[in-house]
Amino acid sequence: MPPPLPNIWNIFNLHGSPYWQDPLGDGDVTHPMHLFVGRQQELTQLLQGLFGAGASSSRRAIGGRPGIGKTTLVKQFKARALANGYLTTDSVVPIFADDTNEALFGRVLGAVYDILLANRPQTFQNPAMQAAQVLVRASRERLRGGGVSVLGIGASVSKSVVANAPRDMLLDGPRVLHELMTLVQRSDAQGVLVHINNLENLSDSAIQQAGVILRDLRDPMLMHNGLHVVVVGTMEAVQIAVMSSPQVRTVFSVLPVEPLPLSDVHQLLEERYNFMRLDVNRPAIPPVEPAVHARLYELFRGDVRGILQALNDGVTPNIGLAPAVDTQSGLAASASRPFAFDELRPALQQRYVEQMGTERETAHVNRLATWGTDNPVRPHSQKSLGQLWKVRQSTVSETLAFLVRQGYAMLLPRQGYGATEYALTGRSRLMFG
Repeated sequence: MPPPLPNIWNIFNLHGSPYWQDPLGDGDVTHPMHLFVGRQQELTQLLQGLFGAGASSSRRAIGGRPGIGKTTLVKQFKARALANGYLTTDSVVPIFADDTNEALFGRVLGAVYDILLANRPQTFQNPAMQAAQVLVRASRERLRGGGVSVLGIGASVSKSVVANAPRDMLLDGPRVLHELMTLVQRSDAQGVLVHINNLENLSDSAIQQAGVILRDLRDPMLMHNGLHVVVVGTMEAVQIAVMSSPQVRTVFSVLPVEPLPLSDVHQLLEERYNFMRLDVNRPAIPPVEPAVHARLYELFRGDVRGILQALNDGVTPNIGLAPAVDTQSGLAASASRPFAFDELRPALQQRYVEQMGTERETAHVNRLATWGTDNPVRPHSQKSLGQLWKVRQSTVSETLAFLVRQGYAMLLPRQGYGATEYALTGRSRLMFG
């Protein structure tokens, strides 16, 4: 691999920004899994549930706020499962807003097929894999807007498997999935682990529809021996999609995931600074003071992805521009000294205000500004926001949906039976003070 090109992060003895927001990945040399920090209790619970299922199936839902590391936790879970004989891959099965039973079943069947092909390529000629190939090919051709000729794909399949219409997926699919799992159970593998994601990117109505689909597909898709499914989303999405229906609720267990403690965030960043060293014989210089981590942690309520984005957005334009003066002694210092929060804030505020200025929904943005200039720290219910904005309930709902979708506001965890409350995100609080 050629040496990295020179860049502004080199003055901190870093070969690039340590503030990436990509999930860690097993085998990813740029974002390696060994940088995983914390979550040992949650990881233990996931592994105990997996191992404890034995030859049966298991289903787990992971719920937590956006940006706190759910996806990275699942990636670590899958890496540990793989090391213990379970078959899985880094891919995920998304749930879409316009999903149907047939479409989701086709993607799950395709995921199982791909997992087997990736981990046990010698099974390709097995009749169960050949039958699955027909349905998976047909499903994927439909996604591209085309059809498929069963006789033209070059596969030797069971005479009873045909795939000319979406309904065929639910006619033949459950039997084919059962045959795939029988193949797994007769092999040296412990089972197959499938990751279903994207719930937190759906509207409430789409999440409700996803719950209906999971209910309808419980027996034909989720209950095959050896198949282990983990569904990930916000806690609110998990409550709607998984916990609303007794048919689904009784076969899933839910793992709530809270934000990493601040000590783990400090450790996470220290691990990254060390990993990103340009000269391994010299220590990396942290680009920011530890107090910056703590201040952003408070502003972003433990949203690690938001913290990392803010660090990158705040440090990058300031490198080489801040006065090279030691803040304690007042003497000249290295240009590579760590930044304080007050040095980063103007750049962050300017960036986020400029981004807000590009929004086309000016009415929603004006209401955001009213909230931010009134009291950016105060949480609000829909009722109190209606009073603040002097608008109807329907307008409050529309504006909140926009603000949450665009990352300006967030839904707070429900406290008992009180009204649902919303708060400004760290991005908004950096704009308004």
